[in-house]
Amino acid sequence: MRHRNHSLLPALLLGAVAMLSGCAGGGGTGGSPSASTSSQGQGQDTDLQISIRADGNAESAHFHLLCDGPVALERSNHPRAAAACALVDAHPQLLTEPAAGATRMCTQQYGGPAIARVTGTRDGQAVERTFDLHDGCAISDWTAALALLVDQPSGQLQ
Repeated sequence: MRHRNHSLLPALLLGAVAMLSGCAGGGGTGGSPSASTSSQGQGQDTDLQISIRADGNAESAHFHLLCDGPVALERSNHPRAAAACALVDAHPQLLTEPAAGATRMCTQQYGGPAIARVTGTRDGQAVERTFDLHDGCAISDWTAALALLVDQPSGQLQ
């Protein structure tokens, strides 16, 4: 029985490698995987608009973030562009709304009326994410995205 397990492991690994290599394709471009997966120096892959409403109503700040992977492009007007690009590159899931009905235990603390809306594209995918401070989970999400959102609002942003 032990011999059988050893012969099964290489077959499973080979299948996993084949499946993963199929996922690494460049979207039908016919290019090599290394050419399709490397975005450095080939143009922006993140183009985001960040709108902050510190009072929940009137826009108090608006930033445009352009990144090539973790590198901020000079055309960005985001005050922490380098940190924001590095954050988005390392943690792209921050740009995705939490799943509806996701089970999260959240404190019922209120962090203020601030709202941040992030829209645009990342790696060709549409981004539409809203951050607020309505409970402990939302406050935690805002804090995790702080480099992108610039400030933990206290009613007024710079």
